[in-house]
Amino acid sequence: MMNRTVAIFVDAGFFNRLFTSVVDPDMTSEPSRLAKEMWHYWIKHVDRKNGEQLYRIYFYDCPPLNHKVHHPITNKLIDFSKSDITKYKTELHEALLRQPYVACRMGQLSNSDQEWGFIRKDKVHSFKKLIRGDVDPKDINPDNVSLRPRQKGVDMKLGVDITSVVLKKLANKIVLISGDSDFVPAAKLARIEGAHFILDAMGRKVNGDLAEHIDGLKTFVHSLAKPKKQD
Repeated sequence: MMNRTVAIFVDAGFFNRLFTSVVDPDMTSEPSRLAKEMWHYWIKHVDRKNGEQLYRIYFYDCPPLNHKVHHPITNKLIDFSKSDITKYKTELHEALLRQPYVACRMGQLSNSDQEWGFIRKDKVHSFKKLIRGDVDPKDINPDNVSLRPRQKGVDMKLGVDITSVVLKKLANKIVLISGDSDFVPAAKLARIEGAHFILDAMGRKVNGDLAEHIDGLKTFVHSLAKPKKQD
């Protein structure tokens, strides 16, 4: 059997939201601890018992917000460069870079989009319920509302890197952790070049052409240890 070299590509916008909703729903983990838990999840995709070796883990994200904007509910001026979220995300990126074989690839956040959303969704913090009038706006917690800017350049970097790794024969097994059908061209090319293309959609349904151009689905999300509730 031919030994496989594995390259793992992580769409952070997709992965972080689903991973933390299970292992850190209250957002209490230290960045260094969360980075280690992320790494241990990714490395499960490398079957070392059957001779697979890890080439590299590529993590695609954007730097945190660093500009000022007024909160849509309180009208309070927020300096994101000094916010706890910015500090946490910066420390998380630094912690990930200290993990073996990890490369962080950064895109950019659009400063023109002023779209706000809920950090954590629940029975009250639901956009659909808010629109239908099922939720009183007075019950909305301002601390659970944050700016949600669009990412730029992340998908392009990810697709180019998959293409480069495959064409240079640096890995012959590609693992993509995402649910985005924009990566269909990269998946098709990988398979044409003889690489196996595995998708980890974190238990989510795979729609569109992406499901047709992969060699298999593999996820470990259902085996993640949920945090213990303290009395």
